[in-house]
Amino acid sequence: MQHPDERNNVQRLDTSSQEVVNELIIEALFLTPARATTARRYHYNLRAAQHEKGKCLSALSDRSRNDGSTAPTLPEHLIKALALQYEKVSETAACHAKRDLTISDHNAELCKPCRRIFDGNGSFALPVTKVEKGVHYSHWDVNLLKRSAQRCPLCLLIHRGLATPLMPLAVKDVIPAHYDVVGFPNDKEVYTIRVLFYGLSLKNTRLLPKITDEVRITMMAVQPSHLPKDLRKLKDRSTTTISPSHCSMLMNWLNKCDTSHACLRDSGRLEQGRSSLPTRLIDVGNDPHASPVRLVLSQDLSPSFRYLTLSHSWGSPEVAMTVQLTMKNKSSFMTSMGVEKLPRTFADTILLARHLGVCYLWIDSLCIVQDDEMDWKTEAAKMAEVYANAYINVAATASSNSSQGLFKDRNPMTTKRCVATVREGHSLIPAGTYQCFNAREWMCQISRAPLSKRAWVYQEWLLSPRILHFANDQIFWECREMHASETFQDHIPARYEFGLRRFDLESSKEVTKRKFLEIWDTIVQEYTARDLTYVSDKLTALSGLARTLHRRHPEAGKYVGGMWAKYLIDQLAWSASCKAHRSNIYRAPSWSWASMDGSISPNFNWRLVSREHRNRACRSPVTILSIDASFTDDLFDSMIKATLKVEAPLLKITIEAGEGATEDDDDDKNREPIQMMNNTVAGTLSNETERPRPLGDRDFRLLLSAKNHPFFMREGSRGRLDDDRDISAEPELYFMPLLIYNNKLPRFGDEEWPVVDEIIGLVLEPTGAMEGQYKRCGTCTVDEADIELLLCDLGNQRPDEVAYEQWKPGDIGLDDMFPPDYVCKDLDFIPKRFDRFVLSII
Repeated sequence: MQHPDERNNVQRLDTSSQEVVNELIIEALFLTPARATTARRYHYNLRAAQHEKGKCLSALSDRSRNDGSTAPTLPEHLIKALALQYEKVSETAACHAKRDLTISDHNAELCKPCRRIFDGNGSFALPVTKVEKGVHYSHWDVNLLKRSAQRCPLCLLIHRGLATPLMPLAVKDVIPAHYDVVGFPNDKEVYTIRVLFYGLSLKNTRLLPKITDEVRITMMAVQPSHLPKDLRKLKDRSTTTISPSHCSMLMNWLNKCDTSHACLRDSGRLEQGRSSLPTRLIDVGNDPHASPVRLVLSQDLSPSFRYLTLSHSWGSPEVAMTVQLTMKNKSSFMTSMGVEKLPRTFADTILLARHLGVCYLWIDSLCIVQDDEMDWKTEAAKMAEVYANAYINVAATASSNSSQGLFKDRNPMTTKRCVATVREGHSLIPAGTYQCFNAREWMCQISRAPLSKRAWVYQEWLLSPRILHFANDQIFWECREMHASETFQDHIPARYEFGLRRFDLESSKEVTKRKFLEIWDTIVQEYTARDLTYVSDKLTALSGLARTLHRRHPEAGKYVGGMWAKYLIDQLAWSASCKAHRSNIYRAPSWSWASMDGSISPNFNWRLVSREHRNRACRSPVTILSIDASFTDDLFDSMIKATLKVEAPLLKITIEAGEGATEDDDDDKNREPIQMMNNTVAGTLSNETERPRPLGDRDFRLLLSAKNHPFFMREGSRGRLDDDRDISAEPELYFMPLLIYNNKLPRFGDEEWPVVDEIIGLVLEPTGAMEGQYKRCGTCTVDEADIELLLCDLGNQRPDEVAYEQWKPGDIGLDDMFPPDYVCKDLDFIPKRFDRFVLSII
């Protein structure tokens, strides 16, 4: 018999047959979370299914009569699935009877399933794995979850946390289901609610693995006195991201930063002089009716003026070129621009500037003459100062082009803070008041927004002391000392994951070599993952950051095509992603990451040294003799050519293609596929998770022969070429050992055993233009098991096997490359000295 408390739990929105089917399935599974043993979970008893078929049809008819709609016709396999779920209804009736408890003020806003999480009286969820325990959660169809999210703040957090929406119920052969698990505490005051999404196959009623990423909601203890007084009020919350209350909030943020933070104190505009200011600005005026919007020259303004900058995505060329500053309209723009002709994002920014009382605005496409190459280069060279000296940077974060505007319509519930009260006697969480939030909201709203994909914006955000992000659902504040939002207007909880790392580039703190390489490593990795409309801008779009870092840490030496001369050996081991490729136009030498289009893993030496073992040390057998580079007008911009001359060991190598499958592939064959979003994915993989990439045209095995010692078995350390190519057609490649990592591992008691972990080197190929000239074509890592083989090949190589400018026989010894206590150095077959060659890499 159906419990009366649960019959009304699910409400219908319309009278369609599909809705009736959906809700009945929800109700059936919700009523029976503890319905079966492990065996029952995967198999159903046919006789029981036949017996329960009548109950299901009767329930459908009863519901349909009550709702005034016609009973839908269910397919046989769906009837069987429903029958299985109804088998154990009576076993859960006692559990449901416990739920009629007094509701606290905070929990009154939550739906009944969400209240049970905090009351601790819900039925236990069916354990899908040995480690997953928790409370059953009923909103497991995307339509019902979305419907509940219109009133329940926790459901809203969960629904917004879905990276990819779940498909509706009764579509194809899978029903998505999810369970809510209250995780163990991270500390005494922070807990995590993990919402897990699974599938139920209607073919065999088998509960399938997760079909999308889980949503994690963080619970952080808070004192009730620290909560806003108008916590439950929505009347002052706007349905758009612009209103008088927004202007008041923005002014509060600006005033707080002006008076309490040091974000603008180090900009040094007056000390740098007017040369650091943009040549042109847009005068927005105070009165839209009295003064036209026009271009003005900064040299005609008083030194104390303030201006805003705009970070925006240009979008397609058709949209980007609608309104631009050109040689033809420059004179007319000095008189009036005509706001009605401007793209919506520009017009919105002008309106915002007037609300904030800032008279001047800088927009790249309207303040730089787009068809004047000299003007473009002059203004691009000032980019670091333009953003660093701005009063605030306004970011059209949610807009993919300039026609979509700053301000967005939104549900005012999205800015409401979710607060809940945990009752005494909860089995997992101490009693108290908790504020709930999705710690990945910043990642979703900012770091993964359309504007974040644009490479130019990366340096704009890092150089700006403070930013206003206009996201889809609300406005976010970011400065060097505080993050805030409409939901958390004082400050965002420390548990938030912010994604983009902001470095205080103007700090007076000393920057060490390690810290500098750490910063540059992060910058290169983040920057190369973003898109450029014009690949020729690769170095230009990063030049402002490079100038700032060079000013902060001149010890890094000359900037050469994205690399720093004094620390060059530490930066040469970068590797390209599977989708990256060498640029068709020359921007930088082959040994620089800037010669590639696509994502780069920098692998700078600071990261490799600190990986895995704290005692790890590094040596290099490579000596840099010279870097000969010629640039255009600006060394931080594009370059003409560069040649790196080194003295290093060099080994002619043989490679073969890597295996065409990964170790995970065999497991996938036995998994039941799930049809989702018109793509078939393995059951345990989420939509967001990238499948392990099979070794392909770029991956290879380095074949070592242990020359003069054939008793060694030939091994194969792995490497990757920078470009797609036919590995079998590579007739002549060379390996240049670059970084040798050694470590001391515990052996017996306190005794340490010195080992060499790995050797990382470059794969080179001759250019054929001149003797001893090479270009980089990949990287390779020789692991611990192959190091002795590499030494045998390297020490027994004939000099005539290598093309070089100069040969230096026996120039470097084993002790120069390996630690003195290297365990294998005294073996007779290991060479003690090695040749080095002078070669050029272009």
